[in-house]
Amino acid sequence: MSAPFFFGAPGRNLFGLLHVREETNPASQHALLLCAPLLQDGIRSHRALWSLAQTVAQFGIPTLTFDWYGTGDSGGQDVELSLPGMLDDLERACAEALRRGEVSNVHFLALRSAALPLLAAMERRVDPVEIVLWDPQLDGAKLVESWKTQHRQQLHEAGRYVNVTHESDAGELLGFGVNDALLDALGALDAAHIRLPPGSRVRMAVWEMDEALDRFAREQRAGGVSVEAVLLDDGERPEWNVPSRFGGQVFPRRAVAQLAQRMTAQVPW
Repeated sequence: MSAPFFFGAPGRNLFGLLHVREETNPASQHALLLCAPLLQDGIRSHRALWSLAQTVAQFGIPTLTFDWYGTGDSGGQDVELSLPGMLDDLERACAEALRRGEVSNVHFLALRSAALPLLAAMERRVDPVEIVLWDPQLDGAKLVESWKTQHRQQLHEAGRYVNVTHESDAGELLGFGVNDALLDALGALDAAHIRLPPGSRVRMAVWEMDEALDRFAREQRAGGVSVEAVLLDDGERPEWNVPSRFGGQVFPRRAVAQLAQRMTAQVPW
């Protein structure tokens, strides 16, 4: 069962969707908060995150998905998306998950670019946190540059504009109005330099390990954080950066099933 609602501070409405099992009381003492990636990836991954939320909820774990302020069905314009705003959105979404889920703790999952604001928010905490990073983008400078590269490809290489020259408006990125302050703030983030509370647990679900992931894991372990990685089936790895796939939904069914099994303790990490 899914229940939509709005929450947040006056003048800053956020849209949430709480997924729960039909029974009145949750079987779990924790809820799960899913954090969607930014810009086009957020639209493309909607079905995958919805399916994951529904599946996890059926095992008695209240699961909340939400739209960042300035995105989706939340209030605000896309140019109002900011890093400080996202940190505030996370705290308010966490409070809603606790209250509406009637639980004592919240675990977190971030897909792709959502890893950076989530990790930045968790660094401010004192108590250990439980995080799952799904195909995370951990280097902010590389993330911003990848967006700009994809933007150029869509304008000039993807065949979107035939026999015509098209230039985007100032402040437009991948079809979204984006504030330079957001790009500067994200570009300054490097997850390897973020210090999570000692005793935290991070689980990475990835299609392939790389140097950025290895460096992040080493730095977190050195700070007393448990980090493990699970490799997903490479045969259904999404083509996130292929220009011709820009508008298509990404729904790796086996990866969603693998994540749901581990997050509901059917299969150990």
